[in-house]
Amino acid sequence: MELQEILKILEHGLLHPLKETVLMAPILFLAYLFMEWLEHNGSLKFINIVNKSRRFGPLISSVLGLVPQCGFSGAIAGMYAAGTVTAGTLIAVILATSDEMLPMMIPSVIKGELSVWIIVFILILKFVSGLTVGFAADLIRRRKHIENEQHIHEFCEQEHCSCESGVFKSAIRHTFRVLIIVYIVSAVLHFAIELIPQNLLTSILNFPVLSQLSASLLGLIPSCAVSVTLTELYLEGALGIAPLLCGLLTNGGVGLLVLYRVNKNKKDNLIITFTVFISGLIIGSVAGLFF
Repeated sequence: MELQEILKILEHGLLHPLKETVLMAPILFLAYLFMEWLEHNGSLKFINIVNKSRRFGPLISSVLGLVPQCGFSGAIAGMYAAGTVTAGTLIAVILATSDEMLPMMIPSVIKGELSVWIIVFILILKFVSGLTVGFAADLIRRRKHIENEQHIHEFCEQEHCSCESGVFKSAIRHTFRVLIIVYIVSAVLHFAIELIPQNLLTSILNFPVLSQLSASLLGLIPSCAVSVTLTELYLEGALGIAPLLCGLLTNGGVGLLVLYRVNKNKKDNLIITFTVFISGLIIGSVAGLFF
């Protein structure tokens, strides 16, 4: 392996995850700050307002997911663990997250190499998928109501925070802990994807019948590198539209990574992961038939 290739792998494996982690830090901090504020100062009236607005969560998160970044999914995963948003809200933002797809495709549209309607179609598909699956999940998972204040208190205890340390200090500590995990895992995943021969990855993702399944599973890897890889392969003509859609739908940035880090209910985490996987697989496969 030449020195230039080694330097490229190191750049993608160390610097890109660092950039992604830094970009999501403000969003994650604001989410934790909100939860800490509720824990310290949230009045019953305000908590009731949060409760009532929870029903619109999938709509809000489907819109946020279209912004090309991977921070919102991580922030909403933390809020879900605290009980301030619903499972449908989290599922919606993961399915809707566009991540690196949009900034990578725009230059190809400008050059005339790609139709702008492909981007429009993907964004609409991700928004509608997040919206419908999110609301459906909340409808199915509706159960006995539990006050958000109790959820937040339990979450605070799980994260071992101290109410005496103050809102900002607790929020910073929680944000820092999650970001460290996110960076380490993202770096490992970036290295893994860089070291896999592209021709091998292309063969797997284009294997008859199993291509959508492979792409959907790949999308579950909590890293922005996945959306980059899938989009690059598609732009190079090495990947079909159906597996691309499947992979982009299941890839929600670092959302699942943060979820497994902060939510102690592993069974619940697996149910959410499976819901994202099967939704992305089915919707992506069906939508791919129209192109």
